[in-house]
Amino acid sequence: MAASLSLELPFMDRAHEQFTVLLKCVDEAGDAELPAAWQRVVELAAESFAREDEWMQATRFSCRKDHTLQHRVVLEVMREGIVQAHEGQSLQVRQLAWQFRDWYHKHVQSMDAALALHLRGARFEPANRGDEAVRGVAIFT
Repeated sequence: MAASLSLELPFMDRAHEQFTVLLKCVDEAGDAELPAAWQRVVELAAESFAREDEWMQATRFSCRKDHTLQHRVVLEVMREGIVQAHEGQSLQVRQLAWQFRDWYHKHVQSMDAALALHLRGARFEPANRGDEAVRGVAIFT
């Protein structure tokens, strides 16, 4: 994983690594495979953003409103990309993937970094660290 995406919090870093892998698949996908490749990125975004939103709610993260709003807006745009992909607008979807990659790097380095700092301070751990689709939380105080 790129050092710029590492927050030294394994349960967050796993999602960042998965995005990197899936975005590479989008880059390498032919036009016929592009809709499925982009769909996987959008699904991971929806799952990851929902997980972060739950963590922020559970730990009363002070910046959760802005962070959650960014997730919602970006996810909405990404879902529009699914429609474009199915309509054969491959160039637009590839451009969207590049824009998402740029946004995501900045988001990780700013918003997610602040969340990671908060979660470390709260001694937060997901309820089941081995489950990539964690929905429960545990807070150790």
